[in-house]
Amino acid sequence: MTVTVQGIEGDAYKNVMASIKIALQQDNPQLTVRHIRRLHKAAPEQIVKALAPLGYYSVKIKDSSLTRKEDGWHAVYEVVPGSPVFIDTIDITVTGKGKDEESLQNLKKTFPLQEGDQLNDASYEKGKKEILKTALGSGYIKAGFTTSKILVHRQDHRADIQLVLETGPLFFFGKTYSNQDIIRPDMFQRYLPYKQSDVYSRKSLNQLQTTLYATGYFKQVVIEPQDPGSDIKEQEIPVNVKLESGKKNRYSFGIGYGTDTGARGNIGWKNRILNRHGHKPEFNIQLAENSSRAHAGYEIPVFDLRYDSVDLGTVFFDETWDDTWIKQLSISGSVNHNAPKQQYGVGLEYLHENYTIGVTSGSANLLIPSAYFTMILAENRVKTEHGLRWSASLKGGNTEFLSSTNFLQAQANGKMILTTPWPDWRFIGRAAIGAIMMESIDELPPSLRFYAGGDQSVRGYGYKELGPENASGKVIGGQYLTEASIEFERTITDTWSAAVFYDLGNAYDDIDADLQAGAGLGVRMNLPFGQVRLDIAAALSDADYPVRIHLTIGADL
Repeated sequence: MTVTVQGIEGDAYKNVMASIKIALQQDNPQLTVRHIRRLHKAAPEQIVKALAPLGYYSVKIKDSSLTRKEDGWHAVYEVVPGSPVFIDTIDITVTGKGKDEESLQNLKKTFPLQEGDQLNDASYEKGKKEILKTALGSGYIKAGFTTSKILVHRQDHRADIQLVLETGPLFFFGKTYSNQDIIRPDMFQRYLPYKQSDVYSRKSLNQLQTTLYATGYFKQVVIEPQDPGSDIKEQEIPVNVKLESGKKNRYSFGIGYGTDTGARGNIGWKNRILNRHGHKPEFNIQLAENSSRAHAGYEIPVFDLRYDSVDLGTVFFDETWDDTWIKQLSISGSVNHNAPKQQYGVGLEYLHENYTIGVTSGSANLLIPSAYFTMILAENRVKTEHGLRWSASLKGGNTEFLSSTNFLQAQANGKMILTTPWPDWRFIGRAAIGAIMMESIDELPPSLRFYAGGDQSVRGYGYKELGPENASGKVIGGQYLTEASIEFERTITDTWSAAVFYDLGNAYDDIDADLQAGAGLGVRMNLPFGQVRLDIAAALSDADYPVRIHLTIGADL
């Protein structure tokens, strides 16, 4: 069975086809002749009703037919929509305590329908919801429309909109309480994004719920605003927060593979809440073909409990690449701020490192103060349409303060993602620079020197393959770093995309950077936690153009 509606197009056609029952049932094989005729008879009235919400009040069905042919039934409707109704006047009035509220002063300007627009019921209802949302967000939780109507003048093809919003009284936050014994009461109060007597806002309550869940302390967070009562003078709303403790211990196991690290596996443990102060200890071990790492940490929430913490940790690290081997022990403490858009902190680390580069061995003991800052601007860091991440760090050591050498290292890097005017294409740009100020790079352990090459650096080259070389041709790391990359990614399906890229960079000791280039093609698998990226890259600066495969997994930013 086929259904054809003539004389209308666009939204009008879509609305009709989604409303008339004969179109909705046209693929039903169980329709009888009697049922088909009944649906056909009802269709003209349904077409008229379907067009009214879009401003068509003078609709006529010029012709309708139902015929049966060899290939089945054919229903045809020829529609004359007539002239649409346009809005003549819009009158939005605010009464009650909030009539002078600043947020409610320009409702007519922000209403989705304006004078001269074609009448549209969906836009009208959307505008009403936005007005109520604004009133509720401003603390007028009993706001409602005392008048809400559209006066349609069919003969003149015009309509008048009349809305009267009664705000009712302004409400404020009362006392927020919870009978939980999971964290200290004063600590619970510090998570509140509002104070008692602040203007009541459901947005603030949603923010509180999100914040409490993000701590990891609670399995369930139920926020119950209490009824202030019918007394018009009772304008404070108490809030009861019911909290249920989650499982304290979280265990993690994982295996993976990266072309920089080789096959790897890890096991971890974290206690989400050790005591009522909210402390979080953790321990993690990672074993990989090219590196092994054991980390123990202890997190103490401070200041703004949502984002700020004191972190204590110790790390044992063993890594090998080419003819370089390092073994280090680190003990550190830091104060960190980890908000969604900004992360920064300062720290102090004691580092003991033994290392071998070719036939040269050495060791270093360093007391390293450090600072870092990161800014992330993106609505979605996992699958980013438009976003920017920029980071900078500074660290150093001095022989007068328990360090075996003097140095100062500065580093900055950034990544930008832009969706082009062609929505299936993304541009991804990446850059990094670094410099170490010291007399001789030979006095610094390899873990603090700069290297280039690898999955996250210059593709087409091996992990830490690029940098200054010693007399025997072994890469020993450099004082300076420059890297840049451009990539264009094309979406093929929701799951798959392809990319073409060009990378440039090197680590070096003098002004002659001798930047090395790599380029290639890649395929991307888009998953809920980020992308699996498989790249095939050629080392363009090598006369033989060797090809290397790179595999990485992670979010966009």
